[in-house]
Amino acid sequence: MRQPDPNVPTAPGRIPLLGHSVVALRHGLDFVMSLAEIGPIVRIYLGPRPAYVLTSVDLIREVSLGEAGEFHREDLREAIQDAIRDASNVLSGKPHELRRRMIAPALRQPRINAYAVVAADLANSWTAALPARQRLDLMDEAHRLVLDIICTTLFTAEFGADAKREVQQNIPWLLGQVVQRAALPRPIRRLRLFANRRFARKSARLRADIGRVVAEYRRTDRDFHDVLSALVRHTDPETGTRLSDAEIVDELILMLAAGVGSTASILGWVWHEIMRNPEIAAELRRELDDFVGAGPVQPEHVTALPYLHQVILETLRFWGPWVSAQTADGEVTIGGTTLPDGSLIVFSPYLIHHDQHYYPAPEKFDPDRWFPSRVAEIDQKAILPFGIGARHCPGSSFALMTITLATAALCSRWEPTPDPAYRVKPANRDFVAAPSRLPVVLSPR
Repeated sequence: MRQPDPNVPTAPGRIPLLGHSVVALRHGLDFVMSLAEIGPIVRIYLGPRPAYVLTSVDLIREVSLGEAGEFHREDLREAIQDAIRDASNVLSGKPHELRRRMIAPALRQPRINAYAVVAADLANSWTAALPARQRLDLMDEAHRLVLDIICTTLFTAEFGADAKREVQQNIPWLLGQVVQRAALPRPIRRLRLFANRRFARKSARLRADIGRVVAEYRRTDRDFHDVLSALVRHTDPETGTRLSDAEIVDELILMLAAGVGSTASILGWVWHEIMRNPEIAAELRRELDDFVGAGPVQPEHVTALPYLHQVILETLRFWGPWVSAQTADGEVTIGGTTLPDGSLIVFSPYLIHHDQHYYPAPEKFDPDRWFPSRVAEIDQKAILPFGIGARHCPGSSFALMTITLATAALCSRWEPTPDPAYRVKPANRDFVAAPSRLPVVLSPR
């Protein structure tokens, strides 16, 4: 095996056998931020294995746009294969291109518009049922609402009820395990015998329950105007390919994991930033009073609330994904540095979003930076919350729709007051850090 390039600096704090894995899991945001000053490419160790962190947006684009060479995600596939075997997030090359084409019809704008009707109804029912003047955790509520919206838009037929219950019980735990398994070195991961058995058992049960729903959809052969109907019924016009039941199960679990993890986390951060910035909350309430008023949130509000859209964009910048990784498929050259086959390449949108080279005053939460007259101040190459290139998140429109409607529903009806004694901290339970908790008391507006 080729030795690590001596010209690439190594991050301090490496622990024998474990490398930087512990600090990355415990203090992910601070850790990635500390790497920017070391160099454009920084070597870290996940156990004994070196990984290369890119701290420059130009280098990230070389990798993401296919200019540096070929890459795959076999490491992630191996870590999560009990739950997700061949979903679009772990496929590469031609199979990845085909799978993206196969799932695209389920996430096109006409379908998103239909899902928005469901999401608005659920958001209105949810916010109407919230208790007044009682302490509750808005992060629990974010997970509950997002999971409900995603489950309902994935499969609406009545025979999906059992699968929905299984999803609600197991997806949050499975998601946390996916993050840990992806970060831990393979030898150490294999030592977690009890956790591994539990992960395999829960994954098998979840796959079986969702698989039964997929089979019933295929037998029924009806369009229920949901994600599963689109996946079951679509035929790729270029190849004549149709997704198998197992492939559909993979994509459904991936969508659930992404929604419960990333979407709920960003939703929680949107609420947190609104609560801790009174001037932002006041401006948002004025907009909601003008456009929503006393009535329920409607699907058309997704595109009718420009200031809320700015708040969400700034939240995606400020609390964007803290880590993304892929593996070199052959020798690759990044920024003039050649790295060997099998090199693990890592980058952090969070790091880029907090770099003053790309964003003025990056540590200030400032929704107005997205105002049309100011957006030119931002380096457009450095907008990375949903990735770029072939691995740009296909569910970005769905996520924005969900976050917009949920926030409009909450803030048009309630004024949340955060617990002054509790300090919200980011928790690395997903590839997007999540608020630890959001304890509040709700007052009617």
